[in-house]
Amino acid sequence: MAGIALLAACGGNDSGDDTTAVPGDSGSDGSTEPAVPIVGSRWVLEELQATGATVAGPSDPEAYFEIDENGDVTGSTGCNGFSGSAEVGDSSITFQPLISTRRGCSGDLGQIDNSMLQVLSGEVTVEASGDTLTLTNADGNSLTMVMSDAPSTDL
Repeated sequence: MAGIALLAACGGNDSGDDTTAVPGDSGSDGSTEPAVPIVGSRWVLEELQATGATVAGPSDPEAYFEIDENGDVTGSTGCNGFSGSAEVGDSSITFQPLISTRRGCSGDLGQIDNSMLQVLSGEVTVEASGDTLTLTNADGNSLTMVMSDAPSTDL
């Protein structure tokens, strides 16, 4: 049974179009199911750009977030865990204030922690292409996330 689910999850769209629909988009077949859904997927930080600096995401522990069908957000900056809620629109996500743990982080991990929580605050614009998601806040700071094959887990 798990093999069937895995095969279904790995099934691709070989149309040559590598853009990703976001919830609410309607494909040519009338379906509203996106190729790589924002909701229900685990998005892992690949890179952040904030105040002129670019920092690669940590590999262990990884920084990530997930939004479930109810709009509940869970995730980690790689240093602190966080949770809250969000509303996913056609080209934006609006994050309500997130609650996070308060572990002290230094160096790149500290910058990732601060910047990631700043970007995941309020309304951010979303650009999706293939399995990559870029979120940009009003200040121009951005997170580049990639969809993870890891199973979703709650904090």
